[in-house]
Amino acid sequence: MVHKIVDNRYRIFVESLLITFIIFIIGFSVGFFVESYRTDKIIDSYRDYEVEALDLKLQNYYYQIMSRSSCDVAIEQNFIFADKLYNDGLIIERYEEASQITDNVEREKKRYVLLKTELWLNTLLLKEKCDNPFDTIVYFYTNDPSNNIVLSQQKIISNVLKDIKEDKGNSVILLPIAGDLGLESVDLQMRIYNVTSLPSILINEEILLEGFHTVEEIESYLR
Repeated sequence: MVHKIVDNRYRIFVESLLITFIIFIIGFSVGFFVESYRTDKIIDSYRDYEVEALDLKLQNYYYQIMSRSSCDVAIEQNFIFADKLYNDGLIIERYEEASQITDNVEREKKRYVLLKTELWLNTLLLKEKCDNPFDTIVYFYTNDPSNNIVLSQQKIISNVLKDIKEDKGNSVILLPIAGDLGLESVDLQMRIYNVTSLPSILINEEILLEGFHTVEEIESYLR
């Protein structure tokens, strides 16, 4: 009788252990699949911009030779591209928040930041050729995930700038750019405009605001 009770307990223990192991394997497999899917989606989203990068280069050549009579069309197209890039960036940001950043994702993100920097240079060319008809807000932020305080501050700043963009529409081009990815073209622009700390907001290539600022403060520097 005692042996039977012991055998039953042993069998129950083994069955429980086996069920726990199976649940663990299933959970691990599902988690791995979901994480891989998210990472692949991020990389695919970034790679979609390789054609757009070539498009931007061709637009730059055109802006250099176009006449002032083409300003309206060129500005409209530039805003369409900038808005698409910004809205797609919000989607990618949500993927990033839910996924661990890998080397592949980091490499694709650098391409994406270079694309936004090229868009900024095109925008500067248009502003010069067409007499500054709109505002630009370049938001330099850190890509370092280790500082939770700074990341929380940046989330608030992003929401403030998003509200401004939604309110101003096609009178403002908003360009969030990671300033610590080791990209020379970005570093050059930061040196030119004396951006020495992250996060910072550059308004119309003239006003530099460091850290958090309210909607009212930022809008007071817009045209």
